[in-house]
Amino acid sequence: MQSRSPVWGVVIGLAGLVLAAWIAFGRALFGMSGSLAIVYALTLGIVMVVLHIFIAEGFVRTAQRGFRHRGATYGSLAACWGLAVVLGLLIPDSTPAGLQTIVSGTSEPARGMAIGFANPVGIIMIVFAFVALFLARGDAVGRADAPRIEEDELL
Repeated sequence: MQSRSPVWGVVIGLAGLVLAAWIAFGRALFGMSGSLAIVYALTLGIVMVVLHIFIAEGFVRTAQRGFRHRGATYGSLAACWGLAVVLGLLIPDSTPAGLQTIVSGTSEPARGMAIGFANPVGIIMIVFAFVALFLARGDAVGRADAPRIEEDELL
């Protein structure tokens, strides 16, 4: 098989960095920067960047070996990215006016609902990132190109 360009690996690595910055510091774009931004950068930001570096490595190895990616790999990565954008909108920050999110500001009950949705969205985002990582690693060893085994062949 012929080697392909590793450009998707670079794009994925950069996307991980941009999404980590959005989650940690996105509220600053709306004038809501607070004390929790550093906490988010050192926790969620680092996790997102590290996961995306390993996902990018899987994409680069797949390209170098000439294999293809499964649709599920792209789908789980897209779901992770979409949820990261939503998390950046919902995650609260501590400001002098109190806890604020981009979508709700300080108004209740919208703030409570946004904070309530932020936690499961963040967890599901991390799960999709791990799924994309495992699928990308499998694609790098040719699992997407492996012939399908029929049940009759197993007997």
